[in-house]
Amino acid sequence: MLESMRNQAQSWLAKVMLTGIALSFVLWGVGDYFFGGGAEPVATINGKPVGSTEFYQAYERQLGAYRSMLGKNYSKELVNSMNVKGNTLQTIINRRVMLNVAHELGLAAPESVLLSTVRNNPSFQSAGAFDPKRYQILTRNMGFGSAQDYENDLRLNIVVDALQKAIVGSVQISDSEIRDRFNHDYEQRVLAAIIVDPVTQMDHVKISDEQAKAWYETHKNNYQSLLRIKVNAVEINPRDLAQEMSVDESEIRAAYDSRKSEFAEPEQRKASHILMKVAKGSSEDVYAAARKKIESVQARIKAGEDFAKLAKEVSDDISNAGKGGDLGWFKAGMMVPEFDQVVFSMDKGDVSDVVETQFGFHLIYLTDVRPARQTPYADVKGKLRDELIQARANDEAYRLSQDLDNALGMEDSLKSAAESLDLKVFTSDLVNMDDAEVTPLLSDVEIRSKAFATLPGQAVEIAETGDGRFIAFEVTDRQEPDVLPYEKVARKVLADARLDAANNKARELADTIRASKDKSLDELAQQYGQAKYISKPVRSNGVGDQATWLTKDVLNKVFMTASGAWLNQSMNVPQGYAAVRIEKAVESSDEEFAKQKANIAKQVQQAKGAVRFARWMASVREGYEVVTNEKELARY
Repeated sequence: MLESMRNQAQSWLAKVMLTGIALSFVLWGVGDYFFGGGAEPVATINGKPVGSTEFYQAYERQLGAYRSMLGKNYSKELVNSMNVKGNTLQTIINRRVMLNVAHELGLAAPESVLLSTVRNNPSFQSAGAFDPKRYQILTRNMGFGSAQDYENDLRLNIVVDALQKAIVGSVQISDSEIRDRFNHDYEQRVLAAIIVDPVTQMDHVKISDEQAKAWYETHKNNYQSLLRIKVNAVEINPRDLAQEMSVDESEIRAAYDSRKSEFAEPEQRKASHILMKVAKGSSEDVYAAARKKIESVQARIKAGEDFAKLAKEVSDDISNAGKGGDLGWFKAGMMVPEFDQVVFSMDKGDVSDVVETQFGFHLIYLTDVRPARQTPYADVKGKLRDELIQARANDEAYRLSQDLDNALGMEDSLKSAAESLDLKVFTSDLVNMDDAEVTPLLSDVEIRSKAFATLPGQAVEIAETGDGRFIAFEVTDRQEPDVLPYEKVARKVLADARLDAANNKARELADTIRASKDKSLDELAQQYGQAKYISKPVRSNGVGDQATWLTKDVLNKVFMTASGAWLNQSMNVPQGYAAVRIEKAVESSDEEFAKQKANIAKQVQQAKGAVRFARWMASVREGYEVVTNEKELARY
């Protein structure tokens, strides 16, 4: 099996791309891979430490990813509930183990694969080409000390992903497995529901002050202040630098001369046409009839009838027939070849002979000609000056960002480093995420996300924004969310407590409806004054009916319940609490199975491969002694 694994992994290495391993960087981090640093290790693997630096960088990247993904919904409690800290550590451990196995198998990432992965990463490109300056900046922003450090880590990720791909791709699947998955995914069901709206229960709810206070005590985490930070920041803006710059006339003239082809306007022609359409594959009789019709129109034009009037009367091209067949201005190569060749060989005022194209038969009237021309220097001088100044300003901005980076290594603060370069430092008030959106230098979403993921005392980071600015920032104060006193949130607490009580009553009423097995849905809806819903035939993934009450949880339950039965619990849906019954099941056809079989087989193989990899990972880890330092882990 190991020999097979080695062969599959090495063949896959030649095809790996960075997009396939992006998650590796988010999850695994970089840093003290072989050495744990001076602090206690977060864990040990066969006695080798997982250092605090490695773990911290990986964990912060994960938190940053969740902050970006969740936005305002992000919270420390949510992160803790998802066990992000523990999952990050386990991923680091798994990576170490896999690298050890890969080493034993003799796997390595070829230099050509590494180079291709780096150069083809869109993040490292400008105008579609690899940008070395951008590469240096972004790899440093990712937390690497240098581009070489990034490449060293990339080699490891390529090898690890190749090994995982080999294991996942080695599974075999049967036709019965494919059919079972198809039946699950493509069977349709028609559902009926009565949904109890909690608003209809509000009049039955009374909440005393004591009950509201009791609610507050058990739900304090719902009433917290927002995380707030205070930052020092420096902006290096190419647009500001450009205002102080100028270029010589000779430079502008040289740029014009080197780019003359960009400012050349080719010949353009304006024409009208009359079309007799013939569908591709038509019979010879249809072609003959169309040609006879266009030839009769040609004869009328030769007899002196107006081309535009005839186009309105007989042309099959409805997009322009009303305009006398006018096609507007166009350059050579814009029309189909047969049409293009004729129109660019005509003289102004000529009407062509019959022209046959893929669309049918045409008569073409050349109404005007614009000769080719070179845009004069004077017309583009201002544009070229602006472009040259902006390019110079961009280079200067990058140079200043590097100077600031060097100064940060010699000075004891961002302010001192900025002053040494005569750069202005902006200091914010304490702001939350919402306030930061309208705060200078924090309005950029990536800068804002990074700032709120940073702790006071961490190294100053210089980041490039999407519009070409460089912003350096340090967090000087960070006030974590704290529970607000009851007096400040009493009104919201009362409203929340009432809504919770109304929700409970709605759920109880839905439970009562589900228990009423001897009445029709219409009778139940009328008796309890609630809305009845009937779905279209819908699959387990929601295809077939996009109604909002058909949530993922509802559909998951529905496809585990027999046709004709009620779900065994009332479901929380956007409209309230739903009592749901399966009205009927609709099986998919053999024709649909044949159509979807290849795609279903791929899904089954991926799912089965993931299970095999998890089992393989568990069996391999049994040969390693892993010790977690819970005390050190708790610090994060």
